[in-house]
Amino acid sequence: MANIIIKSDERREYERQVAESFGIRGAMSAEQNELAEQIAASTNEVCKSNGVERRY
Repeated sequence: MANIIIKSDERREYERQVAESFGIRGAMSAEQNELAEQIAASTNEVCKSNGVERRY
């Protein structure tokens, strides 16, 4: 069985903002999308570990 991640609109928007912060605008390649997802997830983990509430 495949793992499926259902993303909220806020999470998608945050990933788009992360991509834009690195100069990626418009359509992203699969690789760029994956990198934006990883950066957004890592940022969220750091915020949680430091007690900063970060919502997507």
